[in-house]
Amino acid sequence: MAVVAEDLGFADVWASDHVAVPTSIEGLPSFFPEPIPLLALAAAHTRRVGLGTSVIVPAYRNPMHFAKQWATLDWLAPGRTILGVGAGWLTEEFAAVGVPIQGRGERLDDYIRGWRALWTGATEFESRFFSFEAVRVNPRPSEAIPVWIGGSSPGALRRAAWCDGWHGTWAPLDEFKRRVAMLLAEMEKIGRNREEVTVSIHMEVTIGDGLDYSGWSSVGDGYGDRRPVTGRPEDVAELLVDYAEAGLDHVLCTPVVRGERAWDEMVLGIAALKDLIKKGPR
Repeated sequence: MAVVAEDLGFADVWASDHVAVPTSIEGLPSFFPEPIPLLALAAAHTRRVGLGTSVIVPAYRNPMHFAKQWATLDWLAPGRTILGVGAGWLTEEFAAVGVPIQGRGERLDDYIRGWRALWTGATEFESRFFSFEAVRVNPRPSEAIPVWIGGSSPGALRRAAWCDGWHGTWAPLDEFKRRVAMLLAEMEKIGRNREEVTVSIHMEVTIGDGLDYSGWSSVGDGYGDRRPVTGRPEDVAELLVDYAEAGLDHVLCTPVVRGERAWDEMVLGIAALKDLIKKGPR
């Protein structure tokens, strides 16, 4: 998939994250290969395409070990990684990995700041959830790792304002505009320019006619089951023009389809969408 994406001119490819999916949540998939080794495999077979996580939950992992793993991925694919992270939300999954869900936002803040310190050569750092002293961790990234924040809560938007990107879920245009306004307000408070934070969404998409939705995830973002955006490439491109005008910089399209042949056809449809977007508004 990564090789095809690179050949078709996509900017980046992404892996999602769940470690232990509760059996009690109907409709939530459980097949989630561990993102870093999966992206390392993709890195070995590609040369240009970016490699991102949409999104990984660092709370499930030891922060020092994670910093080492991600720096190694960046060493294998210099300057190509995008670290999409989220505070997490699934209580049962926190319990399964033995980490309290309380304080997850502060935990993520501490982890990000600690990683940035490690990756720039610091030998000590102190915070509530992540501290170290008198250690070195190599390899170090050759350039700053872009950290994008997943989620659309006020806390996520405040965090995105001091990181490198906001990676939210698709929402109706008015709601998207409201979230962007919140992000910009938080950035203004800390003196950051609009160009310093990438505004991204991930959007389930079906190119062509609608599908039978039975069996698909019903876990959404407050909008029912968040069914895919469906239409011809021209239709979806037209929809995205209004989002771009409202501040959207990047869109991750998640094909909603079953089977390898159908996947290949869908990716070609999304490639056509990409080409239309590159041509410019309307």
